[in-house]
Formats: sequence, C-alpha cells, structure tokens
Amino acid sequence: MNARSGIRLRPSKLRDTPIRGLAVRFAFGAFVSVVAGLVGLFWGPVAGGVFLAFPAILAATLTLIEEEEHRRDPAVQDVRGAVLGATGMIVFAVCVWALAMRLPAPLVLGLATAAWAVVAGALYHGHR
Repeated sequence: MNARSGIRLRPSKLRDTPIRGLAVRFAFGAFVSVVAGLVGLFWGPVAGGVFLAFPAILAATLTLIEEEEHRRDPAVQDVRGAVLGATGMIVFAVCVWALAMRLPAPLVLGLATAAWAVVAGALYHGHR
C-alpha cells in the first residue's frame, strides 16, 4: 500500500458496478447462507455460526475485481483488508463471549464494537 491508498468511500462507484457482478455476489452470499443453515441443522448452531462467519461475498468479489482490473494488486489489497477486519471480528466475538453474562447487552455490543474498531484500525495502520 502506498501513502495515498487509504480508506475511501465513493458511493458514485456503485453506478459502475455491472448487474452481473451484483448477481454473482448475491448468489454466492445466498449459497453460503444456505450451507450455513444446513450445517447448523445437522451439526448444531455453533458449527452453523462458524460458516456464517465466512465472508460470503469475499471470494466472488475478489474474482470480479481481478477479472475487471486485469491485475492482482486490487484483489490482494482487498484480501489484506478482509484479514485485518476478520482479526478485529475475532476480538469482537471474544469480547461478547467474555462479557455477555456480566454486563447489559447494549454495553457489551458497544465495547465489542469499539474493540473491533481499535484492533482493526491498529492492524491497518501498523501494516501500512
């Protein structure tokens, strides 16, 4: 990552997304959700939850990015961001698990969200 490749939000880019790309993302996400539901039915909610934690649209998105850009760099950057964000989500889950029975739910979710943001942000800035 270079100094100019920070986090950006560009809603205007949504108009540039082809319908095919949106359909692939939607279908892949629905498929992963169905698989997670089936796993949950057969092996219990804990196993199903692990599958729901799978970033359902990541694989489809990365394929589309590489296909559209004809380069691996944008896809690699997205993978890196997904790994850093997923690491933060692990911290979120641990916070909820550790605090859920001790504190009120809104406070637990607020603390877990703050922990996720701090960890993911620190990893992102540390990686740069």
